[in-house]
Amino acid sequence: MKAVRRLFARLPIARSSRAYAFGLQHLHVPPEAWVLDIGAGQGYGSAYLSRVLPQATVVGLDIAFECLRPERLSPGPRPPHFVQGDARALPFRAEAFDLVTLVMTFHCLPQPRQVLSEAYRVLRPGGALLLADVDGRHWMRRPFEWVERAFISPHTRVYPPETWRAWARDAGFARVAFYKRPSRRGGFLLWMVAHKAEAPEPGSPEAQPERAKALRSA
Repeated sequence: MKAVRRLFARLPIARSSRAYAFGLQHLHVPPEAWVLDIGAGQGYGSAYLSRVLPQATVVGLDIAFECLRPERLSPGPRPPHFVQGDARALPFRAEAFDLVTLVMTFHCLPQPRQVLSEAYRVLRPGGALLLADVDGRHWMRRPFEWVERAFISPHTRVYPPETWRAWARDAGFARVAFYKRPSRRGGFLLWMVAHKAEAPEPGSPEAQPERAKALRSA
């Protein structure tokens, strides 16, 4: 199994920064942001984030770093930190990050809804989740699932965008948007950007639950 994981980790999609780059086009990330890259794997995505966000603090998390080779990475001036941990119970305090990324990871998670809830928990108000994965409407969905289940993870399942949106809403995200890269073949990947609502201004009705409740019922 480890040998198969290493083989798949060498595939171009595992090292490609394009999935991150396209998603970041649809986001505003503060210069000194704290970024969590869930499912960091070999670390190429985390290293890319540290290059394009040179003032940011990037943390790459994975359940196991069997294939991580830091010496092969080309990080930015502030290299990413790598932490081993379970995305279903992130080892971070609430509201610690400005951006959470899930790139080609969502399909192999055994409890994806729990991971979305955890991503929401560790995001600061106004923060964003960037999710990029196989589009569940694409004709390659079934072959992809078969190969992944046979060689990578029995938990592999590809979901349609309607499921992504519903789960993101259930987790608490206020704004959810989808993006596709133009392609004559329909595009294999789908991007979702979900934002956590901004904290209400002090003194506003939203910051005073009882007052807000009274206003809504008036």
